[in-house]
Amino acid sequence: MVFTPFTVIAGANASGKSNLLDALQLLSDLSHNDLKNSFTKQRGEAIELFTQYGENDFAREMTFEVDMLIDKSVKDAWGGAATLKYTRLCYRLVIVRRSNEKGIDELFVKDELLKPIRHKEDQWVEKQLPRGEVRYHWRPKVSGRRSKPYIHTELCNGVPTIKLPQDGRQGGKETPGDAATRTVLSGIDDVNFPHALAAREEMKQWQFLQLNPDDLRQPTKKQIGMSDIISQSGENLAAALYRIHTEDEFALKDISRRLNNIFSHLLEIQVTDDRANNQYLITVVSEDRKTFSSRVLSEGTLRLIALCIFLFDNSHDGLLCYEEPENGIHPFRIKALAELLKDLGVDFSQTTMPLRQIIVNTHSSVLVGEIFKWRDDDQVLPVENAAAQHRVREKESCHHRHEARAKGRRSKATQVVFRIE
Repeated sequence: MVFTPFTVIAGANASGKSNLLDALQLLSDLSHNDLKNSFTKQRGEAIELFTQYGENDFAREMTFEVDMLIDKSVKDAWGGAATLKYTRLCYRLVIVRRSNEKGIDELFVKDELLKPIRHKEDQWVEKQLPRGEVRYHWRPKVSGRRSKPYIHTELCNGVPTIKLPQDGRQGGKETPGDAATRTVLSGIDDVNFPHALAAREEMKQWQFLQLNPDDLRQPTKKQIGMSDIISQSGENLAAALYRIHTEDEFALKDISRRLNNIFSHLLEIQVTDDRANNQYLITVVSEDRKTFSSRVLSEGTLRLIALCIFLFDNSHDGLLCYEEPENGIHPFRIKALAELLKDLGVDFSQTTMPLRQIIVNTHSSVLVGEIFKWRDDDQVLPVENAAAQHRVREKESCHHRHEARAKGRRSKATQVVFRIE
Protein backbone atom coordinates (compact mmCIF):
# COMPACT_ATOMS: atom_id res chain seq x y z
CA MET A 1 0.00 0.00 0.00
CA VAL A 2 1.57 3.27 -1.13
CA PHE A 3 0.67 6.56 0.55
CA THR A 4 1.16 10.05 -0.84
CA PRO A 5 1.33 13.39 1.05
CA PHE A 6 -2.47 13.37 1.40
CA THR A 7 -4.38 10.08 1.50
CA VAL A 8 -8.06 9.52 2.20
CA ILE A 9 -9.21 6.02 3.16
CA ALA A 10 -12.95 5.56 2.70
CA GLY A 11 -15.07 2.52 3.52
CA ALA A 12 -17.91 1.03 5.52
CA ASN A 13 -17.78 0.06 9.18
CA ALA A 14 -15.68 -3.06 9.95
CA SER A 15 -13.76 -2.73 6.67
CA GLY A 16 -10.42 -2.21 8.42
CA LYS A 17 -9.92 1.56 8.32
CA SER A 18 -9.28 1.89 12.04
CA ASN A 19 -7.10 -1.22 12.07
CA LEU A 20 -4.68 0.50 9.73
CA LEU A 21 -4.30 3.51 12.01
CA ASP A 22 -4.06 1.21 15.04
CA ALA A 23 -1.16 -0.60 13.37
CA LEU A 24 0.60 2.72 12.70
CA GLN A 25 -0.03 3.78 16.29
CA LEU A 26 1.46 0.52 17.61
CA LEU A 27 4.54 0.91 15.41
CA SER A 28 4.95 4.48 16.64
CA ASP A 29 4.73 3.36 20.28
CA LEU A 30 7.25 0.56 19.68
CA SER A 31 9.78 3.15 18.47
CA HIS A 32 10.21 4.47 22.02
CA ASN A 33 8.41 2.08 24.45
CA ASP A 34 8.80 -1.57 25.36
CA LEU A 35 6.54 -4.21 23.84
CA LYS A 36 4.35 -4.76 26.91
CA ASN A 37 3.44 -1.11 27.40
CA SER A 38 2.97 -0.52 23.67
CA PHE A 39 0.53 -3.41 23.29
CA THR A 40 -1.35 -2.41 26.47
CA LYS A 41 -2.27 0.92 24.85
CA GLN A 42 -4.04 -0.81 21.97
CA ARG A 43 -7.68 -1.91 21.79
CA GLY A 44 -8.38 -5.37 23.21
CA GLU A 45 -5.97 -7.97 24.54
CA ALA A 46 -2.50 -8.31 23.05
CA ILE A 47 -3.27 -11.69 21.49
CA GLU A 48 -6.25 -10.15 19.67
CA LEU A 49 -3.89 -7.88 17.75
CA PHE A 50 -2.40 -10.87 15.94
CA THR A 51 -4.14 -12.11 12.80
CA GLN A 52 -6.95 -14.52 13.73
CA TYR A 53 -7.33 -17.63 11.58
CA GLY A 54 -10.16 -19.27 13.50
CA GLU A 55 -11.67 -19.60 16.97
CA ASN A 56 -8.82 -19.29 19.49
CA ASP A 57 -6.35 -19.64 16.62
CA PHE A 58 -4.07 -16.62 16.32
CA ALA A 59 -0.84 -16.05 14.41
CA ARG A 60 2.42 -16.40 16.30
CA GLU A 61 4.13 -13.52 14.55
CA MET A 62 3.35 -9.95 13.58
CA THR A 63 5.31 -8.17 10.87
CA PHE A 64 5.64 -4.48 10.07
CA GLU A 65 7.46 -3.03 7.09
CA VAL A 66 7.49 0.67 6.42
CA ASP A 67 9.34 2.84 3.90
CA MET A 68 10.06 6.41 4.95
CA LEU A 69 11.18 9.70 3.51
CA ILE A 70 12.77 11.61 6.39
CA ASP A 71 14.44 14.95 6.92
CA LYS A 72 18.14 14.99 6.04
CA SER A 73 19.10 16.66 9.35
CA VAL A 74 18.79 15.11 12.79
CA LYS A 75 19.60 16.30 16.32
CA ASP A 76 19.78 14.52 19.65
CA ALA A 77 18.79 15.72 23.12
CA TRP A 78 22.36 16.82 23.93
CA GLY A 79 22.73 19.19 21.01
CA GLY A 80 24.51 16.76 18.72
CA ALA A 81 23.63 17.09 15.04
CA ALA A 82 24.23 15.08 11.89
CA THR A 83 23.36 15.14 8.19
CA LEU A 84 22.01 11.92 6.74
CA LYS A 85 23.49 10.28 3.67
CA TYR A 86 20.20 8.49 2.90
CA THR A 87 16.76 10.02 3.49
CA ARG A 88 14.83 7.02 2.13
CA LEU A 89 14.83 4.22 4.70
CA CYS A 90 13.08 0.87 5.05
CA TYR A 91 12.29 -0.43 8.55
CA ARG A 92 11.06 -3.97 9.22
CA LEU A 93 10.05 -5.43 12.57
CA VAL A 94 8.90 -8.96 13.45
CA ILE A 95 7.31 -9.58 16.85
CA VAL A 96 6.76 -13.13 18.09
CA ARG A 97 4.70 -14.45 21.01
CA ARG A 98 5.90 -17.47 22.97
CA SER A 99 4.49 -19.29 25.98
CA ASN A 100 6.66 -19.40 29.09
CA GLU A 101 6.88 -22.26 31.59
CA LYS A 102 3.61 -21.08 33.19
CA GLY A 103 1.77 -21.19 29.88
CA ILE A 104 1.57 -17.38 29.68
CA ASP A 105 2.33 -15.71 26.35
CA GLU A 106 5.22 -13.25 26.24
CA LEU A 107 6.27 -10.93 23.43
CA PHE A 108 9.76 -10.69 21.94
CA VAL A 109 11.46 -9.00 19.01
CA LYS A 110 12.38 -11.75 16.55
CA ASP A 111 13.81 -9.67 13.73
CA GLU A 112 14.63 -6.00 13.17
CA LEU A 113 15.99 -4.30 10.08
CA LEU A 114 16.75 -0.71 9.08
CA LYS A 115 18.34 -0.17 5.70
CA PRO A 116 18.65 2.52 3.01
CA ILE A 117 16.47 2.21 -0.07
CA ARG A 118 18.74 2.08 -3.10
CA HIS A 119 18.13 4.81 -5.64
CA LYS A 120 17.78 2.42 -8.57
CA GLU A 121 15.19 0.37 -6.64
CA ASP A 122 13.12 3.32 -5.42
CA GLN A 123 9.99 3.33 -7.57
CA TRP A 124 8.17 5.63 -5.15
CA VAL A 125 10.64 8.46 -5.74
CA GLU A 126 10.29 8.06 -9.51
CA LYS A 127 6.53 8.57 -9.22
CA GLN A 128 6.30 11.16 -6.46
CA LEU A 129 9.33 13.46 -6.49
CA PRO A 130 10.01 15.97 -9.28
CA ARG A 131 13.20 15.38 -11.23
CA GLY A 132 16.33 17.51 -11.05
CA GLU A 133 17.50 19.64 -8.14
CA VAL A 134 14.12 19.45 -6.42
CA ARG A 135 14.47 15.68 -6.13
CA TYR A 136 18.03 16.00 -4.80
CA HIS A 137 16.76 18.31 -2.07
CA TRP A 138 14.54 15.55 -0.67
CA ARG A 139 16.82 12.64 -1.58
CA PRO A 140 20.44 13.80 -1.77
CA LYS A 141 22.91 12.34 -4.22
CA VAL A 142 25.11 9.59 -2.79
CA SER A 143 28.40 8.09 -3.91
CA GLY A 144 29.31 4.48 -3.24
CA ARG A 145 27.11 1.96 -1.46
CA ARG A 146 26.60 1.04 2.16
CA SER A 147 27.51 -2.62 2.60
CA LYS A 148 25.52 -3.24 5.79
CA PRO A 149 22.09 -2.10 7.04
CA TYR A 150 21.90 0.31 9.96
CA ILE A 151 20.14 -2.40 11.98
CA HIS A 152 20.03 -6.06 11.00
CA THR A 153 19.49 -9.53 12.47
CA GLU A 154 21.78 -12.49 11.94
CA LEU A 155 22.48 -15.84 13.59
CA CYS A 156 25.37 -15.87 16.05
CA ASN A 157 26.10 -19.33 17.52
CA GLY A 158 22.59 -20.35 16.58
CA VAL A 159 20.98 -17.38 18.37
CA PRO A 160 19.23 -14.59 16.39
CA THR A 161 21.18 -11.44 17.23
CA ILE A 162 20.11 -7.89 16.39
CA LYS A 163 23.13 -5.79 15.45
CA LEU A 164 23.51 -2.03 15.39
CA PRO A 165 26.71 -1.03 13.57
CA GLN A 166 27.97 2.51 14.13
CA ASP A 167 27.59 4.68 11.03
CA GLY A 168 30.90 4.97 9.20
CA ARG A 169 32.95 3.67 12.15
CA GLN A 170 34.02 0.47 13.82
CA GLY A 171 31.97 -0.77 16.74
CA GLY A 172 28.31 -0.91 17.56
CA LYS A 173 25.90 -2.85 19.74
CA GLU A 174 24.38 -6.34 19.77
CA THR A 175 21.18 -7.66 21.35
CA PRO A 176 20.04 -11.31 21.56
CA GLY A 177 16.85 -11.37 19.49
CA ASP A 178 15.28 -14.26 21.43
CA ALA A 179 15.21 -12.21 24.65
CA ALA A 180 14.56 -8.63 23.48
CA THR A 181 11.40 -7.14 24.97
CA ARG A 182 11.82 -3.82 23.19
CA THR A 183 13.12 -2.78 19.80
CA VAL A 184 16.76 -1.82 19.30
CA LEU A 185 15.46 1.31 17.59
CA SER A 186 13.75 2.43 20.80
CA GLY A 187 17.08 2.60 22.60
CA ILE A 188 18.79 4.96 20.15
CA ASP A 189 19.17 8.45 21.60
CA ASP A 190 22.32 10.01 20.13
CA VAL A 191 23.77 10.98 16.76
CA ASN A 192 26.43 8.26 16.86
CA PHE A 193 23.75 6.28 15.02
CA PRO A 194 22.23 9.12 12.95
CA HIS A 195 20.05 7.11 10.54
CA ALA A 196 18.63 4.95 13.32
CA LEU A 197 18.03 8.04 15.48
CA ALA A 198 16.28 9.79 12.59
CA ALA A 199 14.01 6.80 11.97
CA ARG A 200 13.18 6.59 15.68
CA GLU A 201 12.37 10.28 15.97
CA GLU A 202 10.29 10.10 12.81
CA MET A 203 8.06 7.27 14.06
CA LYS A 204 7.92 8.64 17.59
CA GLN A 205 6.34 11.91 16.46
CA TRP A 206 3.54 10.37 14.39
CA GLN A 207 0.32 11.91 15.69
CA PHE A 208 -3.21 10.49 15.73
CA LEU A 209 -5.90 13.15 16.10
CA GLN A 210 -9.08 12.48 18.04
CA LEU A 211 -10.23 16.05 18.55
CA ASN A 212 -12.51 16.44 21.56
CA PRO A 213 -14.70 19.61 21.60
CA ASP A 214 -14.48 19.81 25.40
CA ASP A 215 -10.67 19.93 25.23
CA LEU A 216 -10.68 22.36 22.30
CA ARG A 217 -12.91 24.80 24.21
CA GLN A 218 -10.76 24.99 27.32
CA PRO A 219 -8.23 27.79 27.90
CA THR A 220 -4.70 26.60 28.66
CA LYS A 221 -3.71 27.10 32.28
CA LYS A 222 -0.24 28.56 32.79
CA GLN A 223 1.52 26.21 35.16
CA ILE A 224 4.77 24.31 35.63
CA GLY A 225 5.07 21.63 32.99
CA MET A 226 2.45 23.23 30.73
CA SER A 227 2.69 22.13 27.10
CA ASP A 228 2.26 24.48 24.15
CA ILE A 229 1.93 21.57 21.70
CA ILE A 230 -1.58 20.59 20.57
CA SER A 231 -2.41 17.15 21.94
CA GLN A 232 -4.24 14.48 19.94
CA SER A 233 -7.49 15.44 21.69
CA GLY A 234 -6.97 19.20 21.12
CA GLU A 235 -5.69 20.19 24.54
CA ASN A 236 -3.30 23.16 24.73
CA LEU A 237 -4.82 24.78 21.63
CA ALA A 238 -4.66 28.26 23.17
CA ALA A 239 -1.06 27.86 24.33
CA ALA A 240 -0.05 26.62 20.88
CA LEU A 241 -1.68 29.62 19.22
CA TYR A 242 0.07 31.97 21.64
CA ARG A 243 3.44 30.34 20.82
CA ILE A 244 2.78 30.64 17.07
CA HIS A 245 1.91 34.32 17.55
CA THR A 246 5.16 35.00 19.43
CA GLU A 247 7.22 33.17 16.79
CA ASP A 248 5.61 35.00 13.85
CA GLU A 249 3.90 38.35 14.24
CA PHE A 250 1.90 37.82 11.03
CA ALA A 251 0.63 34.34 11.91
CA LEU A 252 -2.64 35.48 13.51
CA LYS A 253 -3.52 37.51 10.43
CA ASP A 254 -2.84 34.54 8.18
CA ILE A 255 -4.89 32.18 10.35
CA SER A 256 -7.68 34.78 10.52
CA ARG A 257 -7.66 35.07 6.73
CA ARG A 258 -7.94 31.31 6.33
CA LEU A 259 -10.72 31.14 8.93
CA ASN A 260 -12.62 33.98 7.22
CA ASN A 261 -12.48 32.04 3.94
CA ILE A 262 -14.44 29.29 5.70
CA PHE A 263 -16.69 31.41 7.95
CA SER A 264 -17.29 34.73 6.27
CA HIS A 265 -18.93 36.14 9.42
CA LEU A 266 -15.76 35.57 11.50
CA LEU A 267 -13.24 38.31 10.86
CA GLU A 268 -10.42 37.62 13.25
CA ILE A 269 -8.96 35.08 15.66
CA GLN A 270 -7.14 36.32 18.75
CA VAL A 271 -5.24 34.78 21.64
CA THR A 272 -5.09 36.54 25.00
CA ASP A 273 -2.62 36.21 27.83
CA ASP A 274 -5.26 36.31 30.57
CA ARG A 275 -2.98 37.11 33.48
CA ALA A 276 -5.83 37.66 35.90
CA ASN A 277 -6.84 34.01 35.51
CA ASN A 278 -3.32 32.75 34.72
CA GLN A 279 -4.28 31.27 31.36
CA TYR A 280 -4.21 31.66 27.58
CA LEU A 281 -7.60 32.12 25.93
CA ILE A 282 -8.73 32.00 22.29
CA THR A 283 -11.38 34.45 21.08
CA VAL A 284 -12.92 35.20 17.68
CA VAL A 285 -14.33 38.50 16.45
CA SER A 286 -17.48 38.47 14.30
CA GLU A 287 -18.41 40.86 11.49
CA ASP A 288 -20.56 42.89 13.89
CA ARG A 289 -17.45 43.27 16.13
CA LYS A 290 -18.73 40.98 18.86
CA THR A 291 -16.12 38.84 20.60
CA PHE A 292 -16.69 35.19 21.53
CA SER A 293 -14.41 32.97 23.58
CA SER A 294 -13.59 29.39 22.58
CA ARG A 295 -15.84 28.23 25.44
CA VAL A 296 -19.00 29.05 23.45
CA LEU A 297 -17.98 28.07 19.93
CA SER A 298 -19.64 25.11 18.22
CA GLU A 299 -17.94 21.75 17.77
CA GLY A 300 -17.55 22.14 14.01
CA THR A 301 -16.14 25.66 14.31
CA LEU A 302 -13.59 24.49 16.87
CA ARG A 303 -12.45 21.56 14.73
CA LEU A 304 -11.87 23.80 11.72
CA ILE A 305 -10.10 26.40 13.86
CA ALA A 306 -7.81 23.65 15.17
CA LEU A 307 -6.90 22.61 11.61
CA CYS A 308 -6.22 26.23 10.66
CA ILE A 309 -3.81 26.45 13.60
CA PHE A 310 -2.17 23.14 12.68
CA LEU A 311 -1.58 24.55 9.20
CA PHE A 312 0.63 27.32 10.57
CA ASP A 313 2.22 25.39 13.45
CA ASN A 314 5.84 24.55 12.64
CA SER A 315 6.09 22.21 15.65
CA HIS A 316 3.95 19.61 13.87
CA ASP A 317 5.75 17.70 11.16
CA GLY A 318 5.79 14.04 10.24
CA LEU A 319 2.73 11.86 9.92
CA LEU A 320 -0.67 13.21 11.00
CA CYS A 321 -3.56 10.71 11.06
CA TYR A 322 -7.14 11.91 11.51
CA GLU A 323 -10.10 9.57 11.88
CA GLU A 324 -13.52 10.80 10.70
CA PRO A 325 -12.63 14.51 10.41
CA GLU A 326 -16.14 15.20 9.10
CA ASN A 327 -17.67 14.66 12.57
CA GLY A 328 -19.48 17.81 13.69
CA ILE A 329 -18.89 19.53 10.33
CA HIS A 330 -21.88 20.72 8.29
CA PRO A 331 -21.94 19.28 4.73
CA PHE A 332 -21.63 22.83 3.35
CA ARG A 333 -18.25 23.10 5.13
CA ILE A 334 -16.84 19.79 3.86
CA LYS A 335 -15.21 21.42 0.84
CA ALA A 336 -13.32 23.81 3.13
CA LEU A 337 -12.39 20.86 5.37
CA ALA A 338 -11.02 18.93 2.38
CA GLU A 339 -8.93 21.88 1.25
CA LEU A 340 -7.54 22.40 4.76
CA LEU A 341 -6.54 18.75 5.04
CA LYS A 342 -4.94 18.80 1.62
CA ASP A 343 -2.97 21.96 2.38
CA LEU A 344 -1.50 20.30 5.47
CA GLY A 345 0.41 17.87 3.24
CA VAL A 346 3.77 18.63 1.64
CA ASP A 347 4.11 20.02 -1.86
CA PHE A 348 7.40 18.49 -3.00
CA SER A 349 7.96 21.23 -5.57
CA GLN A 350 8.32 23.71 -2.69
CA THR A 351 11.71 22.88 -1.19
CA THR A 352 11.34 25.42 1.64
CA MET A 353 8.58 23.29 3.14
CA PRO A 354 9.42 20.84 5.90
CA LEU A 355 7.76 17.41 5.64
CA ARG A 356 4.22 16.54 6.69
CA GLN A 357 1.93 13.74 5.57
CA ILE A 358 -1.82 13.40 6.17
CA ILE A 359 -3.81 10.15 6.33
CA VAL A 360 -7.58 10.46 6.82
CA ASN A 361 -10.21 7.81 7.52
CA THR A 362 -13.77 8.74 6.60
CA HIS A 363 -17.35 7.53 6.18
CA SER A 364 -18.34 10.74 4.41
CA SER A 365 -19.30 10.37 0.76
CA VAL A 366 -19.36 14.18 0.57
CA LEU A 367 -15.70 14.38 1.62
CA VAL A 368 -14.74 11.64 -0.83
CA GLY A 369 -16.65 13.50 -3.55
CA GLU A 370 -14.62 16.64 -2.92
CA ILE A 371 -11.36 14.69 -3.11
CA PHE A 372 -12.45 13.00 -6.34
CA LYS A 373 -12.73 16.42 -7.98
CA TRP A 374 -8.93 16.74 -7.67
CA ARG A 375 -7.86 13.26 -8.71
CA ASP A 376 -6.50 11.89 -11.93
CA ASP A 377 -8.11 8.66 -13.10
CA ASP A 378 -4.97 6.65 -12.33
CA GLN A 379 -4.82 7.99 -8.77
CA VAL A 380 -7.76 5.97 -7.44
CA LEU A 381 -6.55 2.57 -6.31
CA PRO A 382 -8.32 -0.41 -4.70
CA VAL A 383 -7.33 -1.70 -1.28
CA GLU A 384 -8.03 -5.19 0.01
CA ASN A 385 -10.09 -5.65 3.16
CA ALA A 386 -7.82 -4.93 6.12
CA ALA A 387 -10.05 -6.24 8.93
CA ALA A 388 -8.27 -8.22 11.67
CA GLN A 389 -4.90 -7.41 10.10
CA HIS A 390 -2.07 -5.54 11.81
CA ARG A 391 0.42 -5.53 8.97
CA VAL A 392 1.69 -2.40 7.31
CA ARG A 393 3.41 -2.71 3.94
CA GLU A 394 5.23 -0.03 1.97
CA LYS A 395 3.91 2.98 3.81
CA GLU A 396 5.45 6.06 2.30
CA SER A 397 6.03 8.43 5.19
CA CYS A 398 6.56 11.78 3.56
CA HIS A 399 6.17 14.68 5.87
CA HIS A 400 5.65 18.36 6.07
CA ARG A 401 4.97 21.22 8.38
CA HIS A 402 3.48 24.10 6.46
CA GLU A 403 5.67 27.19 6.02
CA ALA A 404 4.70 29.93 8.44
CA ARG A 405 2.78 32.26 6.14
CA ALA A 406 1.13 30.03 3.57
CA LYS A 407 -1.48 32.73 2.85
CA GLY A 408 -4.07 30.18 1.90
CA ARG A 409 -2.12 28.72 -1.05
CA ARG A 410 -3.30 25.21 -1.85
CA SER A 411 -0.65 22.51 -2.04
CA LYS A 412 -0.12 20.70 -5.35
CA ALA A 413 0.65 17.38 -3.63
CA THR A 414 -0.83 14.28 -5.24
CA GLN A 415 -3.74 12.70 -3.43
CA VAL A 416 -4.92 9.12 -3.66
CA VAL A 417 -8.27 7.87 -2.44
CA PHE A 418 -8.13 4.27 -1.23
CA ARG A 419 -11.52 2.57 -0.98
CA ILE A 420 -11.75 -0.46 1.28
CA GLU A 421 -14.45 -2.82 0.04
